Amino acid sequence: MSRAKHQSILLILAVSGQSTLAGADELDGALRRCAGFNEPEQRLSCFDEIVRRLPQVEKDRFGLTADIERKRDPLAVEKAKSAVLGAKIAGLRQAANGEWTFTLDNRQVWIEAEPRPSMTFAVGEDVRIEHGAMSSLWLVADQHRRVRVKRLQ
Repeated sequence: MSRAKHQSILLILAVSGQSTLAGADELDGALRRCAGFNEPEQRLSCFDEIVRRLPQVEKDRFGLTADIERKRDPLAVEKAKSAVLGAKIAGLRQAANGEWTFTLDNRQVWIEAEPRPSMTFAVGEDVRIEHGAMSSLWLVADQHRRVRVKRLQ
């Protein structure tokens, strides 16, 4: 058996041995592993195995709550909470009731959860989305401008 074939079989067994590719980090890692193979046959068989498992991943994620996720992997949840998304404001709209809708340069759209009409923002401004207490998310422009947001798109 060739070395490439042997590595492909080992990889398939490793992926098959996982209960699921449940987390985005696991899926990302699996895709990166596949992309690292030089042999086209190896790479294709690796990607095929990931695609074959996707319906099961969707089923496993259905109804998954933060509590269940925390019980499965408490370190992953804490790691995700410490993640920060940096971006620039690409578009701004203010609704009649004063809440801002932010379109970021990564095409995500966020809206203020609690309107603060006195707080202003500008297109092109650097911001970041951070996790807060009780699963809240905050758009932070600087030390004095911080608003609770929820994602629309």
